[in-house]
Amino acid sequence: MVAPLQQPRMPALLLGGHIAALGVLRSLAARHVRSYVVVDATDVITRSRWYRSPGPALPETTDSAVLAEYLRSLPLKRAVVIACSDEWAVAVAGLPADLRDRFLTSAPTREAAEQLTDKDLFGALVTRLGIPHPRTVEIKEPADLDRVTDEQLSNAFLKPTSSVLHRRAFGTKGSFVDSREAAVRRVKEAAALGIDFVLQEWIPGTHSASILIDGFVDGDGDVRALTARRRIRQDPPRLGTSTSSVGIAAEEVGEAVDAVKRLLADVRYRGIFNIEFKYDSRDGRYKIIEFNPRPCWYTGTIARGGVDLPWMAYLDAQGLPMPDPGRYPAGRHAYYEFRDASAIARAWAQRRRPEGPVLRTWLTGDRALFWWRDPMPALAMLARSLGGPLRQVLRPLRRVSSTGSG
Repeated sequence: MVAPLQQPRMPALLLGGHIAALGVLRSLAARHVRSYVVVDATDVITRSRWYRSPGPALPETTDSAVLAEYLRSLPLKRAVVIACSDEWAVAVAGLPADLRDRFLTSAPTREAAEQLTDKDLFGALVTRLGIPHPRTVEIKEPADLDRVTDEQLSNAFLKPTSSVLHRRAFGTKGSFVDSREAAVRRVKEAAALGIDFVLQEWIPGTHSASILIDGFVDGDGDVRALTARRRIRQDPPRLGTSTSSVGIAAEEVGEAVDAVKRLLADVRYRGIFNIEFKYDSRDGRYKIIEFNPRPCWYTGTIARGGVDLPWMAYLDAQGLPMPDPGRYPAGRHAYYEFRDASAIARAWAQRRRPEGPVLRTWLTGDRALFWWRDPMPALAMLARSLGGPLRQVLRPLRRVSSTGSG
């Protein structure tokens, strides 16, 4: 007797690109979910074997009304929507009620999303909750710098309230300044582009002092998954993004986990989250750095480790039961090949040993970009790198070879 055919699963609509969205796309493909991706046509995700476009692209926005108008124009009858960037997360969180039955989401409220992504609002939130965090001062105009001493300025960095706008304009996540005059110039340049800052204290310590917590909260407010990883390397070295990490037991960072749960409960969070803490050896506390209400770069590798956050979001959006997610294994490595190679090369160029294990990470770790079942995104990025970023990775090594070993 032939078993009856199962009803096709509802499609997913992913907003965003790069390896965060690529990890979500691959995770859902493994569950036989057909996904469509709203992203710029030059993004590496368009080379995936599972990539599909729903139609015309829409530039990234936080405007829920703009997103709603776009969704109404799509031919999709119904879909689960998953935001894969901070801007998209805010837009999805504010979608009007008349679209909720057609485009299902597992997302926080708009108010919660704004509190978590706006640096000023986030600072006020964690202060109210008594969660340890770096000292911050709001900087909207050059005159605001008068409120900080030269010593405070030298031990801090300018952190944009909108990291997306700052990255587009300056190519970095923030700015260290070597003088008050340099700080004034950067604040003026940014203000002309509509970018505000907070001056945030820099917590000293190696990359391994940074802890990354990922997880998922369902529609009833229950934390259904929570994983912890320790950063191994990042690039650029001070204000960069993790290039490799290793799983640790959540109990190892209990103070940070307790803070996460209090924060999630206070804002009545729902959906996938990624949170960064850094251990401050000066007072022995884990201090919260930022909250991302969306999947991180390593969502795909976390899923391969047994905690499939996109699948949980997909099920929760439809009100379907979720299986036990299990635990992300302590000692499991993950890395983003191109950026980790850059971090390693940078260390060698400076005649120092890269932080953390290199061979173990590369031989046994989960790759964020290259997957045997879906190789084209990595090959496309390699081809693109030959014209630019790869030269940047190799340039430090050329300098070492040209100066000789003495």
